[in-house]
Amino acid sequence: MSKTKIYCLLVALLTMIALAGIVQAAGPIVLTDHMGRTVKLDGPAQRVIGTHNPSMNMVVVLDGNGYRIVGFGAKDKAYGLYEMIAPELNRAPQVGMGRNYNMETVFSVNPDLVILPQRMANLIGQFEAAGLPVLVLDVEKYDTIMDALHLVGKAIGQEDRAEKITAFMKDKISRFSSIAAQVKQRPRVLFIGSSSQYNVSVDAMLQNETIKLAGGQSVTEGFPGDFWTEVDIEQILKWNPEVIYMPRYASYTREDIVNNPVWQNIDAVKNGKVYIFPSLLEPWDYPVAAAILGLIWTCHNLHPDLYTYEQMLADVNEYYTLVYGRTFTPQELGIAK
Repeated sequence: MSKTKIYCLLVALLTMIALAGIVQAAGPIVLTDHMGRTVKLDGPAQRVIGTHNPSMNMVVVLDGNGYRIVGFGAKDKAYGLYEMIAPELNRAPQVGMGRNYNMETVFSVNPDLVILPQRMANLIGQFEAAGLPVLVLDVEKYDTIMDALHLVGKAIGQEDRAEKITAFMKDKISRFSSIAAQVKQRPRVLFIGSSSQYNVSVDAMLQNETIKLAGGQSVTEGFPGDFWTEVDIEQILKWNPEVIYMPRYASYTREDIVNNPVWQNIDAVKNGKVYIFPSLLEPWDYPVAAAILGLIWTCHNLHPDLYTYEQMLADVNEYYTLVYGRTFTPQELGIAK
């Protein structure tokens, strides 16, 4: 093979590697995380660990794969998506579950960055004592999700990708705010939790923000609580939601609600408007980048006359093409007509 051909092949290979995000800019990186902490890295992190799926999902989204993640928690939290777009995660050992890390396993994978959610901030000390930098994220609303994407993008050398994905999110949020402004009567919506149909989302949560941005009225608006909040059936009857959303990963079924006599007088049950929130491949109600797909679906679900099924599908395909370079069928996503 001639020197010219070898040179061309080398240039092509390096270009492919750079596009995959493997070649990163050199030099130190200084970040301010969501706790106001200063986090210093020698360069873009290449070996990342964490057990909180929404936080780790930031890395998967920004890379479009999972090659950089060397230690994980519950890998099944994204359902079938990771098997399709990041099968390399199967090689990553489980370094812990939730707040419980196995430090021996952590050391064995030699990470250069630990990503934690703010509610696990009590773990910072044990990692810093081991000389491991920790980036803390708070991702409960769309603005903090987007800010987290920029933070993680800078930490792993994927700032351009972060900008493109957040630009997509901002565009859709602006679009649906315009649609919501056209709605004369917002449907009354209740989003219930995974552990019990009597756990409800409150204003501090992404679910309530999704309902509002999509042109709905959360029946729990102004109700006290910081996270999933337990109520009784009397309170739900008083709210009388017209639409009820439940997570696909719930510990109960839709039939547990619609066949329960005590729910029969609620408008959503009477009118067949109890919905399982998508999708089959990954939860669209998690505080991750794909939450924008939850907003897209909710807007169509509440206002199909203003935002059609075909428009929804086009926007979903645009997101997955941008993030993973491919699309999924409505059947794979569980949103087929």
